[in-house]
Amino acid sequence: MAPMVEMVGKVTRSRYDELVAESLDMLEEDTRCQFGLGDAALELEPLRGHGGHLPLDEGDQGVEESLRLFADEIGLSFYTVRTHRWVAAQWPAEHRRAGVSWEVHRILASVPDRFDLIGNPPLSERTGRRRWSAEVAKKLVGWKTEEVLVPVTSQEKIEAIRELARDDEAVAAQVATDFLRRPEVAFKAMRDPEARENVNEAQFEQTKLEDDEFEEDYDNAFDVGDDGERFDDPARIVHSWRKSMEFSDLIAVCQGFIAGAARLVPKLRGHEFTDTQTKVLENHLEKIRATADWIETAAATGQVDLDEQLAQLLRGQ
Repeated sequence: MAPMVEMVGKVTRSRYDELVAESLDMLEEDTRCQFGLGDAALELEPLRGHGGHLPLDEGDQGVEESLRLFADEIGLSFYTVRTHRWVAAQWPAEHRRAGVSWEVHRILASVPDRFDLIGNPPLSERTGRRRWSAEVAKKLVGWKTEEVLVPVTSQEKIEAIRELARDDEAVAAQVATDFLRRPEVAFKAMRDPEARENVNEAQFEQTKLEDDEFEEDYDNAFDVGDDGERFDDPARIVHSWRKSMEFSDLIAVCQGFIAGAARLVPKLRGHEFTDTQTKVLENHLEKIRATADWIETAAATGQVDLDEQLAQLLRGQ
């Protein structure tokens, strides 16, 4: 009876060993290439910053400019080039370990005693051998394992935040609140039409809620005195002032539009609009008419909610 051939996956054990050996050779070459890329970026812009992960020489805009140009020239993202530069800086050539992947060097790059550590790989629970792997290195430094990468690029960080807050409205709301307290973040967020519309709708609902709560609290506390007459509390007066200021702001918006139109329209004499310009202007005029109707309805009925058709129009859909 012929002995049973040991298989690994769909290949024999001997072929598997050949594939491992060939792959290790390719991995060694890949590691040299990755460090070569980092060394080139490091030569272009030596690392001078201190502290933090992937420092980029704060205050020196020329560094980022050079690295972005370099990244464009070689067809990689700026973030990839920046990461390779930083890893190369953390691992001078004399401390890089042959037979250990660039990924392991990247994971260990922030460890203070990395130069000694990389020469003493821990025992792998999976293979039973002392050999560095990304999973072993991540476990040693406290990162998540099982191929869950620690986000480095902007897109990876965005996806990580989305995933963490995906099914938890309370977390999402707190994160959004914390971020919007940063003026530069709020400014960029409000450039997104849908985000701006949602914030505006939330402001309307919040104002209405605050007004209702104020009236209820006021009536409970100050509405009727012992003699049956209303009591004019200063809080009600201040609240009335706030509403008057909001009305004044609305009037100022209308007056600003009128003044701007009065200044610009006469300058259009003799101007011949292209078909594209005409279409753009028509779209904006339609939005202006719809907004004016919305204001008029709100003033007449007190209903400030956007109906779906108007919301889609203002979104440009």
